[in-house]
Amino acid sequence: MVHSMGRIMRRAVVSALLVGTGWTAGLAVAAPAMAQSAAKPIPEGDIDALIKQTGLVESKQTVRQMVPGWRKPKAMLVAADRPDRITWLQKAVPDVKLIAAPHGRDIAWSKVPGIDQVDAAIGVNPSPALIAAAPNLKWFQTLAAGMEKIVSEPDVAAGKFLVTNSPSRLIPKVGDDAIAMMVALMRGLDRYVRMDVAQHMAQPDFGSRGWEMANRTVLVAGLGGIGTQVARMAHGLGMKVIATRETSHEGPGYVDYVGLSDELPAMVGKADVVIVALPLTSKTRNLFDASMFARMKRGAIFINVARGQEVVQPDLIAALETGQVGAAGLGPTVPEPLPDNDPLWRAPNILITTHMGAPTQPAEGVENFREKEWQAVRENMRRYTAGQTLYSVVDVKRGY
Repeated sequence: MVHSMGRIMRRAVVSALLVGTGWTAGLAVAAPAMAQSAAKPIPEGDIDALIKQTGLVESKQTVRQMVPGWRKPKAMLVAADRPDRITWLQKAVPDVKLIAAPHGRDIAWSKVPGIDQVDAAIGVNPSPALIAAAPNLKWFQTLAAGMEKIVSEPDVAAGKFLVTNSPSRLIPKVGDDAIAMMVALMRGLDRYVRMDVAQHMAQPDFGSRGWEMANRTVLVAGLGGIGTQVARMAHGLGMKVIATRETSHEGPGYVDYVGLSDELPAMVGKADVVIVALPLTSKTRNLFDASMFARMKRGAIFINVARGQEVVQPDLIAALETGQVGAAGLGPTVPEPLPDNDPLWRAPNILITTHMGAPTQPAEGVENFREKEWQAVRENMRRYTAGQTLYSVVDVKRGY
């Protein structure tokens, strides 16, 4: 009876931390689709409260200053996520014609009615065909956080367009996933998952894990939107937090030390857990290779919720096999989805999830992150139309 109750309790914990987040433990399990909310009315939201809550970064210059030849837009192309979205957006820009963008690949943009009048593209990524069909196009408001593909578009890279993105700080689920993986790996819950799958319970061998979380040190590589969320939650668990960022040593009070990006090789050896939340750029591609893993504490935990291209996967496998890296949790991989026979599946002490993270079901009364994202987009549409400053302007040369 005691054995059965213990097994039930362990399964409850595993279900709450792993299955509930859409994880796999070396198994190809699809995360459930996010519930559709089209039937519910779109909340108006409080943009001032959202900005205060998320710390959206406002541009120093106005649209009039940033966009040569700016004019009050006549039309905007919008890729809406639900049928009533355009009506809701129209309230913010009543004098601008909103044109619904067709869905799908290989769209014949030149055949979209009114495309030659479009000044801005909302939720539509740049492509040569769209740019050729819309000669007045000057602004792309993307719904993505990662910018590596968008800034590599030649006309964008040449600085011909203003680009704003949907910052990762509006997407709490990625930070939640990072913390969930960290807790599971620190406590060895991945081993229980495998025993549950095999339907055989044995005394677990935690190896160098089974840690107490309090007073452990976590390094957050990339103190941006997601990184800041991760740092705040790790601090709340009683951990010491250190971090790196590209621009300055400044950071929130719950981060003990913020180093510049070139300090990362020296800092990884101080951490029990290394969490990667960096944008993919020429500087971060293949950043975590054999030499970086060798600098980590032996047995430290490695977690990546950024881009798969930032990790040299064969080097990570080798580090896991020798125990230099004690365990790893990966959101993104290369390629995506990871093929069934990829050697990464056979690496020891690893958790692999989907790049999109787990679906987010907010607590009752809390607005879904997608609505927060669209609130920020609508505010940018209003501001662009008025020639004002914008939120989340992308530095094309820097890549984020």
